[in-house]
Amino acid sequence: MQDLVRYRAMESLCRQSAVFHPLESWRLLAEAEMWHHKALEIASRSIDCNGTPPTRALARTESLSGKSGESRLMAG
Repeated sequence: MQDLVRYRAMESLCRQSAVFHPLESWRLLAEAEMWHHKALEIASRSIDCNGTPPTRALARTESLSGKSGESRLMAG
């Protein structure tokens, strides 16, 4: 669960950095997407093991896509 929180924080940091570094935004957004997918893997493993998602684990995914567990690339 601690890894999930760390991965979400790294994703957020990369997205925020992309705003302030437009020349590197493509790389930072790609890195943010990598962290997002790692977080989804952790969350899906937790669902498989426990039968229920960890608290607030999929909230960001649902808010981005409108569907649980679905990833979306953000244009930059």
